[in-house]
Amino acid sequence: MRARKYNKRIEVWQTLPEAQDEFGDKSVTPQLITTTWCELITTNTVYRSTDMGIIDTTDTITIKLRKRNDLTYNSKNQFFKYRGLKYVIQTEPINVGFEDREIIITLKKEMSKGVDTITPIGNQNQNQNQNQNGQGH
Repeated sequence: MRARKYNKRIEVWQTLPEAQDEFGDKSVTPQLITTTWCELITTNTVYRSTDMGIIDTTDTITIKLRKRNDLTYNSKNQFFKYRGLKYVIQTEPINVGFEDREIIITLKKEMSKGVDTITPIGNQNQNQNQNQNGQGH
């Protein structure tokens, strides 16, 4: 096992339930458990497995990391963050070769609830020039 293949840094998070607020609603707070090194395997149409529930590969990644005795992974209240994006655990950890050295976990990107609007690049400069020259509409 070469240590250099683990070249991506990924965060392991969990959600903790909090007490009820004055309205009786329970809120959850995410808490960082640890940051660890992993190998990132992008899933393509050849690698995908419908047996594990992977149908669309555009928002799915697979990570390979060292098995840790101090950390048990679960999909109920844990998630990963990579490059600031949240990924939920889609499969149970697979023990590679049953050697208790490496595990593989498939993650699915959590979809955002909204999208940002972008001003077209050419129009912004054109509108500024027209307003400076007094040629506004």
